[in-house]
Amino acid sequence: MTSIVPPAVNVEQPPKPSGKPPLTPRFRPRGFRALGLQILCVVIFLAVWHISSRNGWVDPLIAGSPTGTWNAFWDYLGDPEAWVSMRATGLAVLLTFIIGSTLGTVFGLALGLFPLLGTVLGPFMGPINSIPRIALAPLFIAWFGLTTTSKVVLGVSVVFFILAENARGAVRSVDQDILTLSRVMGIRGPALVWKIVLPSVVPTMFAGVRLSYTYALLGVVASEMIAASNGIGQDVVRYSTSFQINTVFAILLIIMLVTVVVNAMFSALERRLLVWQEP
Repeated sequence: MTSIVPPAVNVEQPPKPSGKPPLTPRFRPRGFRALGLQILCVVIFLAVWHISSRNGWVDPLIAGSPTGTWNAFWDYLGDPEAWVSMRATGLAVLLTFIIGSTLGTVFGLALGLFPLLGTVLGPFMGPINSIPRIALAPLFIAWFGLTTTSKVVLGVSVVFFILAENARGAVRSVDQDILTLSRVMGIRGPALVWKIVLPSVVPTMFAGVRLSYTYALLGVVASEMIAASNGIGQDVVRYSTSFQINTVFAILLIIMLVTVVVNAMFSALERRLLVWQEP
């Protein structure tokens, strides 16, 4: 009897691990390429600015220069009065961010969780938010004087509505089937907010929190530029009127550097809180 031998089947072996960990999105070559292009853009901008100012293509008295701004940067940091201004502005921004974010988030969550409340108070949000805050600054100064309170109130009036609308929209984006199922399972009240709503809205809320810091800084500095006893905004006005443009650019550079640090802190906190999300 002739035996039939089945044909050999080539089974592909899975590739052996190379021993090198896969590149995370943070360290991919594309990220390095983007960083290099960003640095190149900054270098080109500074070079064009320097050449234009040095050759007289632009008036250095009005446009300043990179070297003048760099020197003014260190001169400003070495001035004790500058640190008084930075502390005053920093305190006002911190209070504005905390108070405005807290009140706005709580109010926005309430509007989203309670439909009746949203129906009654929601229509007032748009018209009130449309009022220019700069127009309110003299009113707040008349009420509270040249104090930190007037600056904080103006900043809170901006941050509050940003976080309120952000939280309200985040709650509305939660899957209604999940909310219904949670209520059927007996999850209600604070437990529903803590276990279901908040984990669902945190990613969206972080975008609003980042934006709220920017507008807190904007509101405080704008209030200081109108009238204040001290602060970075007052320094900007004083140096601008005396045509010390390099010092103005130095102050703006300080604001940008602080914002970069704060945004990095927000990014680290966001990764920490959203570690459960898929990359």
